Amino acid sequence: MTQQPVIYWFRNDLRLHDNPSLQKALSTGRPIVPVFIFDDKWWTNFPDLDFPRIAAHRLTFLYETVLNLSEQIQNAGNHLLIFKGDPVVILKELYVRCDAQAIYAQEEYAAEELSEQSMLSEQLHLQLTPGSMLFTPDQVPFTVDKSPFYYTAFKNKVEPLGVYVSTSPTITHMPRYQGDQTAIPEVYSIPTGPSGLFKGGETAGLERMETYINSGAPWRYSETRNQLEGAHFSSHLAPWLANGSLSVRKIWQHLSAPSQPDEEAQISIKTLKEQLIWRDYFRYLIMRYGEKLFWLKGLRTSEPTMYNDYDAFNMWREGSTGQPLVDALMRELKATGFMSNRGRMLVSFYLSKELKVNWQWGAAWFEYLLVDYDVYSNYGNWAYQSGRGTDSRVNRRFNLKKQAEKFDPTGSFVKKYGSQK
Repeated sequence: MTQQPVIYWFRNDLRLHDNPSLQKALSTGRPIVPVFIFDDKWWTNFPDLDFPRIAAHRLTFLYETVLNLSEQIQNAGNHLLIFKGDPVVILKELYVRCDAQAIYAQEEYAAEELSEQSMLSEQLHLQLTPGSMLFTPDQVPFTVDKSPFYYTAFKNKVEPLGVYVSTSPTITHMPRYQGDQTAIPEVYSIPTGPSGLFKGGETAGLERMETYINSGAPWRYSETRNQLEGAHFSSHLAPWLANGSLSVRKIWQHLSAPSQPDEEAQISIKTLKEQLIWRDYFRYLIMRYGEKLFWLKGLRTSEPTMYNDYDAFNMWREGSTGQPLVDALMRELKATGFMSNRGRMLVSFYLSKELKVNWQWGAAWFEYLLVDYDVYSNYGNWAYQSGRGTDSRVNRRFNLKKQAEKFDPTGSFVKKYGSQK
């Protein structure tokens, strides 16, 4: 008699290195049925807007990532099943078809992901494990409902835990389900094409991490982090972190390993690590406040002075506001699927506080275009910059002329993207 398998549902953990939830599935000793599902709702337009949740840049990156994952799983002796549709419907059907003992997956915390988890757990055995954070809820010195509201307080509580960050071994063998394979047909074939700005996949992500760290650029991060462009001004690891093809704990360990040559390098490494802590911070914020973070009012009690102004929004997203730096940044985003951290701060400020347009629309446009879209960081940062999140200075403003003089002093960035249509 064929042993009952467990299904492993890959979500935002598309890797075999340091994957705690996949390790837990393997620890059952049962055959694994690995699955990835392209969710139909990614191609559905946002309410009141004329674009869906995913554009070519991130989709190409995701295709490459899933193909690389499939190769890795094949090398481990198994086969990745790839579907397109409603994850809940597909997983329920697959659960019955292969008489699974359980479904294992990485735990997620945003509203839609929680809804999927709830619907599945009501009708079958669903095992969830945290895997996207540095510091899990059972490690931090506070309960989720008491998670610090402000980033600095959060950082001060969790940063000392950094010395305990560890990774699990890379998976090299995954026992394959020997039941009737015709009972679980694949229904989606991934198209192939040229890569974008970043090459998707665990292999490429690990290579990028090694290249970045070996370049010595992390030691200069404090100097370069606010630049608008360049090969190593930032780590450029966010695309792989976002879909989980690179582990945040792996990066943390690599940053902790080398000795820093001087005080400036030590400060830079600390600053870079703090950017990784921001990822955890936004996850805990969503765990604590749930859907509130996605509301127009956000986490504030005052009524926002923002409006559903389609004309202003269209000028902003097309890069035709008449503000040279904002326009260049928005055209860069559309052309490449990427924008610097400084750039994101400036364009989100401009949309929400200067044009007074609904910040949720800006967050949706970023979700559509960004290669490194992450629901927690994207909506957390947008709420923060628009004064509806956890910025203690809710009326913070930028002088765009001074910002351009400081971060694009020669005008080269504006020249590069400002004339594009």
